[in-house]
Amino acid sequence: MGSRLLIKGGDVITPKKILRDHSIVIENDKIVGIIPGKITIDDCQSISADGLYISPGFIDLHLHGGNGSDFMDATVEDIQKIIRYHTQGGTTGLLATTASESHQNIMNAIQALDQARRPMAGAKLLGIHIEGPYFNHSKRGCHLASAIRNPQPEDYLPILEATDLIRLMTLAPEIDGGDQLISELSRRGIVASCGHTNASYRQIRKACELGLQHSTHLYCAMSGIIKNGPQREGGVIESTLLIDQLTTEVIADGHHLPPELLKLAVKCKGPDRLAVVTDAQRGAGMPDGIYAFGSKNGTKSVVKNGVATTPDNTGYASSTIQMNQTIRVMRDLADVPLVEATKMASLVPARIIGVDDQLGSLEVGKVADLVLFDQTIDVHKVVINGKLIENI
Repeated sequence: MGSRLLIKGGDVITPKKILRDHSIVIENDKIVGIIPGKITIDDCQSISADGLYISPGFIDLHLHGGNGSDFMDATVEDIQKIIRYHTQGGTTGLLATTASESHQNIMNAIQALDQARRPMAGAKLLGIHIEGPYFNHSKRGCHLASAIRNPQPEDYLPILEATDLIRLMTLAPEIDGGDQLISELSRRGIVASCGHTNASYRQIRKACELGLQHSTHLYCAMSGIIKNGPQREGGVIESTLLIDQLTTEVIADGHHLPPELLKLAVKCKGPDRLAVVTDAQRGAGMPDGIYAFGSKNGTKSVVKNGVATTPDNTGYASSTIQMNQTIRVMRDLADVPLVEATKMASLVPARIIGVDDQLGSLEVGKVADLVLFDQTIDVHKVVINGKLIENI
């Protein structure tokens, strides 16, 4: 018999309901039992969950950095700093997200992440999210203007072939070469996502036919209703809300989006096609100050009172939150029931990147990645692969 862990007497959050006063039995890295009451097992490490929720571990599909580091810094030490910090907020799996920079800088980041795939204390590196540099220049947001370019096979094929970790790529479908890149991503089984885009509804429909599956940070850096003379056409926002084929994500930090836009996203997409993400940058967990987005030579952002903006204060520059805060925002600002808010942070992102057979929900046979948190969604304990993470 391998190692065993007992989580005793908490409220277990499943995809459909909360099981009050249940215990979870873990053997090695798998859940082997979800049992009513506070049970006792001999020769077994035990953790009390009295007064706490037991939740699936959180999966962040869009995360740039934290604790003073960015994945574009391209060192294993920086990667470990980011992972340790976000594990404290309940993240048990993540996509390391790149920024729009030179081909070499992106390749350097990929190489470092490839080296860091070995097991380390904290959240699992589930893959890489390549965000940019293939954007519409007018929708680049806080990404480096000089790095924005159209996709060319000689630029993106070496990136796609550098590692098997790439799970998702964000691009603007309407730019020259966008169609070909979406087709290539679809062929390789990589999730193609529209973002930093000024596309029309017709262009998004065409992209969906080519394999577009996802829409990055809904409402942010994307077109709304497009007017041409007396005529109007839906933009990316309307397309995302309307097209069932597209899953999407919201930056649920309480700043990027007001309650009414969060509620509209939930109403249109439902709890099964909407994920929450942090989109956190290196200023997360740091004092107020000036922080680079992307590599240390990237664009500058100002973090004030824990909110990151561009220096001219005309837009946000990613966020400074951890994943537990996204659940709190969806519950308290968007009136989303806790079960559904938790699903948006766990099972939905797991489905989007195709790992929901093992991760994303608390079920017998699945990997034991879970979080214990209280009524205010403050994290008390994190378990990854059946082991309690201590001294994060």
